[in-house]
Amino acid sequence: MRKLPVNSAWGLDGVSFFVANLQAAFGPFVAVYLTGEHWTQGEIGVALSIGSITAMASQVPAGAVVDALRNKRMVAELSIVAIILSCLIMALMPQRLPVAIAEVLHGLASCTLNPAISALTLAVVATYIARNPDRATGALGARFGRNASFAAIGNAISAGLMGAAGYWSSARATFFLGALMAAPGLLALRMIEPAGTPLDENASALAEGETPQQARGASLLKLLREPGLFAFALCVVFFHLSSAAMLPLAAGQVTKDAGRFAEIVIAACILAPQMLGAVLSPWIGRWAETIGRRPVMLVCFAALPLRGILLSLTSDPWLVVPIQMLDGISSAAFGVMLPLVAADLTRRSGHFNLCMGVLGLAMGLGASFSTTLAGLVADTSLRDAFLLLAAAGGVCVLLVAFLMGETRISASTKKSATAPPET
Repeated sequence: MRKLPVNSAWGLDGVSFFVANLQAAFGPFVAVYLTGEHWTQGEIGVALSIGSITAMASQVPAGAVVDALRNKRMVAELSIVAIILSCLIMALMPQRLPVAIAEVLHGLASCTLNPAISALTLAVVATYIARNPDRATGALGARFGRNASFAAIGNAISAGLMGAAGYWSSARATFFLGALMAAPGLLALRMIEPAGTPLDENASALAEGETPQQARGASLLKLLREPGLFAFALCVVFFHLSSAAMLPLAAGQVTKDAGRFAEIVIAACILAPQMLGAVLSPWIGRWAETIGRRPVMLVCFAALPLRGILLSLTSDPWLVVPIQMLDGISSAAFGVMLPLVAADLTRRSGHFNLCMGVLGLAMGLGASFSTTLAGLVADTSLRDAFLLLAAAGGVCVLLVAFLMGETRISASTKKSATAPPET
């Protein structure tokens, strides 16, 4: 596949680098910060769950609103501003109510930012495919893999800088730095071709060869009847039930055992997996287009239960870092597969953002239960908490193996789908 238009491609790279997955670093540093402010693991779990529950309640209506809005770039801009505000509030006022407000803002931004960026990505790819139909094969997976790669690199660099700021200055400084690093994403958004074209409304359908008229005629009911949607949503629930609380729990333990070196260790726990994910993401996107979505998920998601089991076996802060490398495998795969499978599921209905909202609701359900349950169990036994999370990861793998079907369509199917009907 040749490169997309330079400005849009660089804009997507920049947005992914600066802000697309900034929320992944938010939870662990919140745990370190609030542990230093003498919060218990249970209180930290509840605080993190506030943001997750906010996102959970907002996902589906936000998806419907984003589908209805023509200007997806504006949605992304407002989401970035909300992330900046949440970082500043957290840094300036680490009391119960302000922290809750910051988590609410962050939860709202989380449910709109990634879907908006994914919608912009689909619009750019759809434009490219419309102009270059002979180069369409693999374009969508390759672009989502590139997005995930730049997001992973951005996360790794931000984690390193935030860890250094926490070590040399204070845990509070990490949030000031987080707000500063999110700001350039606003400039990167301006490089992407303006939203509001018909491609934005039905990009997922166009990316699979459908016409705007066919996409407009698709109904919400068709999306909800899509058999793969329920199966994938259930996989998403158990993925986040397993993954969301692992690093925050480890961060709390590391803070107690590593002392002044806690921020450095936590930064390494984020940086190392993200660098691995940056390398793997483009390959995952290509593999998903060649061998299929399901085999890639089976292999990569298996890192979840293994990670939980290993974390239950040690409390050594320096052993946590290599164990966290497994997160680079599972998270990289999830970052590519979420929008890619959503585009697959909406190739007929065209309700991409609404589908992302439904899947975001599944993410919120899994994450909110993960941080709350694991935090409460960890107050009694940290080992049992990690084993609980490992079991949830095992269920996720079993769901992919026995319930999830393959959503990728073959090249021959694509050709038949785009061929004129017989008369």
